[in-house]
Amino acid sequence: MAVAEANSSFSKQDNDTKFSRDSMEIFKIASTATFLFFIFVASVAGNLLVFLVFYKRPALLTISNRFILNLSICSSLNTIFVMPFMFGALIAEDWIFGTIWCKVTGFLMNAIFAASTLTLVAISLDRYCAVVTPLHYQMRITKRRSALIIAAVWILAVLVSLPPLFGWNHYRYQKDKGTCTVLWSSRIKDERYYTFSLVILTFILPLCIILWAYHVIFKAAQNNSERTRRNSVIPNNQVDEPCSTQTPLRCERRRSSTAPILHRRLSTSGGRIGGSLLWHRDEWKTALASLLVVSTFIVCWLPYFIIIILEASVHNSQDIPPVIETISILLAMMSFACNPLVYVFRSKLARQEVKIIMKIQSRESINMSLSRRGSESVFTREGIVHQSSIESDIVPFEKPLHSSSTSTTLTSLVHNPNAVSQRS
Repeated sequence: MAVAEANSSFSKQDNDTKFSRDSMEIFKIASTATFLFFIFVASVAGNLLVFLVFYKRPALLTISNRFILNLSICSSLNTIFVMPFMFGALIAEDWIFGTIWCKVTGFLMNAIFAASTLTLVAISLDRYCAVVTPLHYQMRITKRRSALIIAAVWILAVLVSLPPLFGWNHYRYQKDKGTCTVLWSSRIKDERYYTFSLVILTFILPLCIILWAYHVIFKAAQNNSERTRRNSVIPNNQVDEPCSTQTPLRCERRRSSTAPILHRRLSTSGGRIGGSLLWHRDEWKTALASLLVVSTFIVCWLPYFIIIILEASVHNSQDIPPVIETISILLAMMSFACNPLVYVFRSKLARQEVKIIMKIQSRESINMSLSRRGSESVFTREGIVHQSSIESDIVPFEKPLHSSSTSTTLTSLVHNPNAVSQRS
């Protein structure tokens, strides 16, 4: 009797443990699938709006924005050909789409990931050329060269993804990742060499180039802003000497003859100081933009490639917590939903186009608002009020550097709507 009760107690504990394990597994699957679904919806909506913005305003499709369009193409391909099958595998807890499609999905996923990171490198180098060497931008970044760069990105992405199809490592469904991908944990020495080569080519080198490019861009903005602030200081010899050293009549005549000149100088200096404040603001915006781009890249991609390196390095990949592997691949997927926000929709002009597309605001009301902002902006200093120009109030840091229409990016067009209207 006691033995039967003990067996019953052990059986109950086993059932409770099994129920708890099943509940945790169901919660993990549900939360992962829900998060992936939101990433899917955000990626579809964001990249669709990017395509609509470029379609509605062809003038925005400059050479620089061709790289951003290519980034949206990468995101769309991943959203259409990878995420739905990953979602189905998560729900079924198995790969139900066949061996051939497993290899196709793994190849597409690897190639799209590589093309995405390499496109981010192309964007950073394009911005580097536009900011650091603006006078040579048109000669260096032409339509033909931009097309060759995009083609090179895809060729390299395909080449680094082909080896597993021909026996150098292989694509396999991995439950913790929820999809078919390269078997990074292979113990074969040559296959580990492939893993490390892929990490170096598609993450470590791109990360170093992006960090270097945005660091140089920020330093250029800082130096430009400092130079502007130095030039905005009014020399003391521009102010009239005190009247106490002159006769009253001569002092009065000097005042009457120099009043218009002094008025203009104070107005000009006020504009310069206002411009200096604008340059200081745009220096800060440039720093924030650079920080946002770099931090998004690191947050989304660093965990994924750390897991790859760990799986290829440790003797037993089972020691890596499965939840960490799941989170790493979800963050990589999240980058495709974040890219439109980071590279496109920070632009006020892009947001205005979205409002027009979604019928939230008409183009006429936006144009009227921009015209009113340009004509009514004033600057007050020491009791002198003057009407400042559209250029001094609106044009940001990128405007003097992106002197040509071909080198103008969405960011540089935010405060210069006339550039778009003249070209469209």
